[in-house]
Amino acid sequence: MLSSKMQRSSHGSIKSSLSLRSSSKSFQAKMDKMSEHLYDIVKSGSMVKRAQNKKRFTPVNYKHRWFELTKRTLCYYDVENVERRRERGRINLKGVRLVEEATVNGEGGDPFAPDGYPFQVGYCETTAAQQPQQTADQQQLGEGQLVGRAVPQYTLYVIANSEKERSDWIRAIRQVCEDSNTPKSYRYHPGLWSGKKWSCCKNLARSTFGCRAAAHWREANNNPSNGSSPAQNSTRSISPNNSTTNSQFSLQHNSSGSLGGSGIVGVGVGVGGGLGVGVGVGGVGGIVGGAGLGSPNGVGGGGGSCTPTSLQPQSSLTTFKQSPTLLNGNGALLDANMPGGIPTPGTPNSKAKDNSHFVKLVVALYPFKAIEGGDLSLEKNAEYEVIDDSQEHWWKVKDALGNVGYIPSNYVKPKALLGLERYEWYVGDMSRQRAESLLKQGDKEGCFVVRKSSTKGLYTLSLHTKVPQSHVKHYHIKQNARGEYYLSEKHCCETIPDLINYHRHNSGGLACRLKSSPCDRPVPPTAGLSHDKWEIHPMELMLMEELGSGQFGVVRRGKWRGSIDTAVKMMKEGTMSEDDFIEEAKVMTKLQHPNLVQLYGVCSKHRPIYIVTEYMKHGSLLNYLRRHENTLIGNMGLLLDMCIQVSKGMAYLERHNYIHRDLAARNCLVGSENVVKVADFGLARYVLDDQYTSSGGTKFPIKWAPPEVLNYTRFSSKSDVWAYGVLMWEIFTCGKMPYGRLKNTEVVERVQRGIILEKPKSCAKEIYDVMKKCWSHGPEERPSFRVLKEQLALVAQTLTD
Repeated sequence: MLSSKMQRSSHGSIKSSLSLRSSSKSFQAKMDKMSEHLYDIVKSGSMVKRAQNKKRFTPVNYKHRWFELTKRTLCYYDVENVERRRERGRINLKGVRLVEEATVNGEGGDPFAPDGYPFQVGYCETTAAQQPQQTADQQQLGEGQLVGRAVPQYTLYVIANSEKERSDWIRAIRQVCEDSNTPKSYRYHPGLWSGKKWSCCKNLARSTFGCRAAAHWREANNNPSNGSSPAQNSTRSISPNNSTTNSQFSLQHNSSGSLGGSGIVGVGVGVGGGLGVGVGVGGVGGIVGGAGLGSPNGVGGGGGSCTPTSLQPQSSLTTFKQSPTLLNGNGALLDANMPGGIPTPGTPNSKAKDNSHFVKLVVALYPFKAIEGGDLSLEKNAEYEVIDDSQEHWWKVKDALGNVGYIPSNYVKPKALLGLERYEWYVGDMSRQRAESLLKQGDKEGCFVVRKSSTKGLYTLSLHTKVPQSHVKHYHIKQNARGEYYLSEKHCCETIPDLINYHRHNSGGLACRLKSSPCDRPVPPTAGLSHDKWEIHPMELMLMEELGSGQFGVVRRGKWRGSIDTAVKMMKEGTMSEDDFIEEAKVMTKLQHPNLVQLYGVCSKHRPIYIVTEYMKHGSLLNYLRRHENTLIGNMGLLLDMCIQVSKGMAYLERHNYIHRDLAARNCLVGSENVVKVADFGLARYVLDDQYTSSGGTKFPIKWAPPEVLNYTRFSSKSDVWAYGVLMWEIFTCGKMPYGRLKNTEVVERVQRGIILEKPKSCAKEIYDVMKKCWSHGPEERPSFRVLKEQLALVAQTLTD
């Protein structure tokens, strides 16, 4: 009996020992894998991911994810709990077929897509079991290579936080794909599939070939032993010696027919019995469909899919005398000689090309005059080739004459993504209130703009009319079931520009015809006055009238090199820690947002120090509110729009971990078209005056300070949120002093007791509720600026509907 118990005990301990050893090995394997993964990380960061909807009826949503790019995979995780992130998905980079910029919330896009800089990763998930039997050439692609399909099965849409971040991610993923020698797709759709059509080319077939040329990464030579060049061994090479017969077919793109076989030529039967013959080039199948041959009205079938083998003459297959041009998905001619054009077998253009250097074209939205050496002038609507876009705010480009230089990146737009921005009547995110103010300035009947609606994904036409009296009317641009745009259901057009053109000649239900758009609209400021220039010589500045004075010194209007209006802040000596500020100024010139006053640079080699910024014609927000109180006090929409603009600028600073420390109406400026911008951000850090920096000082902004600043001088973005609530109160009282004539000591006592400012008379309850959230006693209870921006946008939409 004892012996049997001892045996069981022995077996149990052995089993336990083996289990522990097994779990230990498993744990060690996980740790090894984790360390290998960490060592292998090429790039990582937080971005927004769009649901891929691989399952047919899953909802579309957008979620923040942590992305990690390794040499083998692109993984994304939950953003919460950094130490124990849960993996949400991964893409094997062997399956990536294209990496391109995308448009997700433009015309015909997703109305719920968040703002940002989207790009797409097209990829395949084909497994070995699903692959056709491989040829010897295919097997040379390497173990684990996903072959047999150049057109992506799925598309991952990701929204980056900046243009630079998007460019960096696209470049990094392409580089890894180039190193891995993955197959690539020749064309892609920059827009979204809406369920009925593509938003970019309006094609109604989801499986239609892409309407834009895709960037190509270089393919390595997979068979170097034979001494031939990579081009000769490339799986995309086409023999120029293919014989041709007299058989001739009319070539046209057609996505309606079914795919035929694989190889050079695929035959598919289309609608109406039409027989389609398509030539598959380099693994790209079905790009060309033949004309209908079965019946007079038949639609030609799509071409067959082509496996990525080297294409050789095959006597059993018929080749065709081809036209040098094909038709793309939009019905436009696709030149085989152009980048991304599909070369025609049997012509000089069929020789393999090195597509590793993809040409990125941009279009100038604004004119730019180059003054500094190394910069390049821009002509509005002209095209430029991008040579280097590695920097966020200044890109190196080449013009049509071959001149090369740097241009401000916010003055151009990639040609492939250019939508309504090319038209002078489109004003983008301009609010209803600012559009009304802009159109009333000229007092011209028929003056109009098109802007993004407060309802995401829609557009609004704002029109100034004098019938029956001078006012601005707003019309929602709607779409019918066929995807056509209209203002009146009787008059529908395929595109918004076509619709605008129609109503230029016919009122068609509007108060009057569309006649003109506002002219002489201001161009945006640049990040610095030139590429890599932040130190400005005082001799380059012509100083003019005084604009004001304050804690830091006198502010005067200036002109840089006689061409660019500036504001020059002449700092009092001994008022700030100069060396620290000069270092920070290098970074601050790179902060750029439509609702931040742009810092152009500094004059630091001479005394006093000059801080050179963008010029704002209407001066401080505080003075502007007091000057125009009679016209502003009843215009709740315009006052709310000012609050929203400030929240956008502060959300940008919050995202870049900048704390303002002195946010108030006196430190915001007003420019043309009622644009409000945040100024002097971060400047308070460098003040040496104890009366200003100490919470007990006479110059300290007590009335804008939260409890943690009053008690511990503890600044954060949440202390800025408290100050923002007071700023909102200033706006809705048109510049009244918070807490009236109360002394600072009385204000401190009220704040510590939780007594807040009363509701302004002209303020809606919903807006005051937002103010009260900003004045929550604990910093963690206050909303972020990102949340504030979204909440106020919803309030604005509710109040204007």
